Amino acid sequence: MKKLLLSFLLGAIAVADVSAQSAIYACGHIRRSRTTAITKLRNSGYTTAIIFNINVEVDGSLTTDFSWDSQTAAEAGGIICRDGKYTFGTYQPNYPDDVRRLLMSPSTISRLEFCIGGWGNGSYGNIRKLIERDGTGENTILYRNFAALKEAIPQVAVINNDQEQDYDVASAVAFHKMLNKIGYKTTIAPYMNLNYWRDLVSQLNANEKICEIVYLQTYGGGANNNPKDWDVFGDIPMYVGFDNESNWNRSSMESQFQSWKANSKACGGFVWNYNNENHNLNEWAAAINRIFPTVVADEPVATFYEDIDYGGYAVALPEGEFRQTDLALYGIKSGDVTSFKVNEGYSVALYSGSSFRGAIGEWTESVPWIGATANDRTNSIIIKRIESDGVEQVEADAESAPRYYNLQGHEVGPDYRGLCIKVEGSRATKIHR
Repeated sequence: MKKLLLSFLLGAIAVADVSAQSAIYACGHIRRSRTTAITKLRNSGYTTAIIFNINVEVDGSLTTDFSWDSQTAAEAGGIICRDGKYTFGTYQPNYPDDVRRLLMSPSTISRLEFCIGGWGNGSYGNIRKLIERDGTGENTILYRNFAALKEAIPQVAVINNDQEQDYDVASAVAFHKMLNKIGYKTTIAPYMNLNYWRDLVSQLNANEKICEIVYLQTYGGGANNNPKDWDVFGDIPMYVGFDNESNWNRSSMESQFQSWKANSKACGGFVWNYNNENHNLNEWAAAINRIFPTVVADEPVATFYEDIDYGGYAVALPEGEFRQTDLALYGIKSGDVTSFKVNEGYSVALYSGSSFRGAIGEWTESVPWIGATANDRTNSIIIKRIESDGVEQVEADAESAPRYYNLQGHEVGPDYRGLCIKVEGSRATKIHR
């Protein structure tokens, strides 16, 4: 005779210790289509949103999508800060709340950056002239405008340097040290001029770590970059990029990122850019998170597959509850579960809603295909150890036929229909009859 005891054990989750693994440059679309774009970013799977972009004008004003010559704003653009005051509320009154909402739980976004620069952008030339004229003290217009920006939207912790012209180490170092005093860390997005970036980072990080991440452009002008050649920044994490604006092939991105991960110190990936709805944010973010894991299960109890018969990509999960945002961080695309394997003693419940609404079904054993009505509908998952629910101790003869017990612990007959405990030898499982 054997005694069976069923109990719950918590599965451990290991969270990666670098700042982010997947990032996306979010452009004017998040202002033009603010309601849908903010929601999609929160559910995307990207851990960092780099908001593109802030321009530094000749007088030190900060603008976005604004013509300085004609003093007119494009759609959803305007003057962000001027004369040491935040002025963007005149143009976009919802903007601070929208940016804050990117971080509001449940959201995969945990880090926000403002980008300065880009191809043909003259911001760093203007910054150089302003610093040469005024310095970087607290009374300068450059300092006051960025301080006003930080006060208005404190959730943005980083300034991303996408300098693509007007390379000058001295003024760039002075500028980013000034930003650090205000409360901004620095990241860089180089595509050429390796020696310049090496000198900039070396000087910024000489006494404290001001520059935190290198986003290496491996597209456009940097299409021929090999991340291994850019291993000049010490222990600063390097993320590799992909241009989804001109290349929509996700498999090409996955192949390239996997190769760079294997042959360089690349430890994360990013996408340029989010400026329309031509591709699925969640699909690309989940793919990057599978290559550069954001969270991993130390004690997995179930593995979920993209295709039938345990084919396609596979992602392991521990015991627990997983919303759509959680699944994206693990690398499971929304609506992408077709089969799964689950350890003995655990159940898997699938839901079509992002937060455990719209029950699809519950299983207590591995399933090579979840069926036509359930396939590719999953947006949240609950994995739990099968409880005894009153069956704390059941004696069974290893040689005897299976016996069935209801959830109150009473043995039931062959005509019983519903959820029950099946005891067979030394094994007990919760099943539907």
